[in-house]
Amino acid sequence: MKNMKTILMALIAGFMIKPALAQDIDVKVDTRELEASVERIAETAVEHVMAGFGDGHHSKSEKLQEQSTQEVEIPLTNPGERGTLKVDSRNGRIKIVGYDGRTVKVKMIRYGKKVSKSSDKNGMRLISNGGFNFEASEQNNNVKVENEGWNNRVDFEIQVPKNFDLKVESYNNGHIDVEGVDGELDLESYNGPITMTNISGSASASTYNGAVKAIFTSVTADVPMNFDTYNGDVDITVPGGTKFSTKMKTNREIYTDFESFNLTQTKPTRNRDPRRGGTSIKIENWVQGDLNGGGAEVTMKTRNGNIYIRRG
Repeated sequence: MKNMKTILMALIAGFMIKPALAQDIDVKVDTRELEASVERIAETAVEHVMAGFGDGHHSKSEKLQEQSTQEVEIPLTNPGERGTLKVDSRNGRIKIVGYDGRTVKVKMIRYGKKVSKSSDKNGMRLISNGGFNFEASEQNNNVKVENEGWNNRVDFEIQVPKNFDLKVESYNNGHIDVEGVDGELDLESYNGPITMTNISGSASASTYNGAVKAIFTSVTADVPMNFDTYNGDVDITVPGGTKFSTKMKTNREIYTDFESFNLTQTKPTRNRDPRRGGTSIKIENWVQGDLNGGGAEVTMKTRNGNIYIRRG
């Protein structure tokens, strides 16, 4: 990733500078602004190149794969009461949808090499990719679903009663998609976007590669929330009357369509060193603001992306 970025930056810088050199004109260039522009263009280009290795660009390899599915239904100790679902997956997408039901339904989709009907040159043919590496448990409405396999991708499509809290962790192919759930959501991925649609309650979401997007129908008052990514936008939609105070950090831009959003001055932090004595004062590049007068703290952070606060 770092080498690819360096190459792209060099190529882009060459395209930007050479046309100016080809002209017999005395041009003054602010190298700091040029370097910043080149870096941003290179970062965007890298994102598009890396995205090319994601879904929709593996048509050849997909032809060599096949899917097998299996479904289980998990009863609850106290149907109708609030519960918790914990999902831990090392390789595969996770989609969770709230429904008007009284059990947790899990569908597993496993990807593997396509079984061959003909033998290879050694007289052997593939007849199976093995089984599912899956474990589920339930105790007092606390449901746990695990897939510890790193090599074989297994996607989860899970239905839960709407009044459920979620704790979800995913790594490879780690898209997390949650829809129609009312509860406390704690979502973490390394390689994939996180999308929350028509949720209510509170949420914290963190990923490395991918956007973080949340559309709330209602937000629990006085509960802190956090939305964090390295590569991608942070895009949050809340009802018009929502109140919170926010800390935001990005190398790009911040947007909102709320008229009642006011920026506040970032306060310096003071630290004393009892061993060496003295005081240090630090101001970090956070942007702070209050929505509808302020409330619980909502942190939004991205390295390569914009931040959006939308009125729902």
